[in-house]
Amino acid sequence: MKLRKITVYLAGLVGLSLALAGCGNGDTGTPAEDESATPEEAKYLILDEAITTEQYGVGFRLADTTLRDLIEYTMVELYNNGTVEEIAKKYADQGINFDAYVLTETDVTEKPEWDGTTLIVGFDQDFPPYGYVDDSGSFAGFDLDMAAEVTKTLGWELKLVPINWDLKDAELNSGNIDCIWNGFTMTEERMSQYTFTKPYMDNTQVMVVRGNSGITTFADLEGKVVMAQANSAAYSALNDDHADLVATFAELRTIPEYNSAFLELDQGSVDAIAIDRPVALFQISKHS
Repeated sequence: MKLRKITVYLAGLVGLSLALAGCGNGDTGTPAEDESATPEEAKYLILDEAITTEQYGVGFRLADTTLRDLIEYTMVELYNNGTVEEIAKKYADQGINFDAYVLTETDVTEKPEWDGTTLIVGFDQDFPPYGYVDDSGSFAGFDLDMAAEVTKTLGWELKLVPINWDLKDAELNSGNIDCIWNGFTMTEERMSQYTFTKPYMDNTQVMVVRGNSGITTFADLEGKVVMAQANSAAYSALNDDHADLVATFAELRTIPEYNSAFLELDQGSVDAIAIDRPVALFQISKHS
């Protein structure tokens, strides 16, 4: 079931990414012969090759298994009553696809008891469409809306705390936040550092380049400058799973957030960005 959902998710988002870029069709990831637009004419191009596929979960301190179970149990309730689908529709034009949502059942058979009345959620405010500051200056995003509905269902207060992604471990372990809920990839290393809900979202890490760059495959990145968010899953995946590819880069740089990465791509100071696909789609729509 998970593999099927990943496939559906990718097919839908490829079509959306090409529509945002102004070229191509959603079946092949390349422009159709009778289309006037070409990759070179589009401002951005998402390469067909994926860096990695992954899943997001809500991360808690290792000892907070009861709180984790309660949040997971409530998320499944929201899936069953249609709330998750409504939130996904709200962010559909920003890259969120309901078919990618996979937390449809839980092994938690009874609703856990918890003494708290407030959930403090740590998130990266520069990670749209999962968490960001909208045009009105308010916090928005799929994950933040999910957290709001969970706390509403529980009758709790929600406190949103923007965090420096590099300092997320310190924020969580110090008690400044109760969980990390913001496109938090469940890597093997993190599984030993946090207690996670079951995965709730499938995701893919991709490369974005300028449409006129001439870069169409990973092989074309030889001698190029590639950028990723510091301590991100994309950065880890490149170093862990694509070390041979990284060795061909002129440089692999890091940056705190992706909006600035797209500005650097526009200016030509970097040649490619390694990034989560929905975040790429949001940024492409914003910068095109």
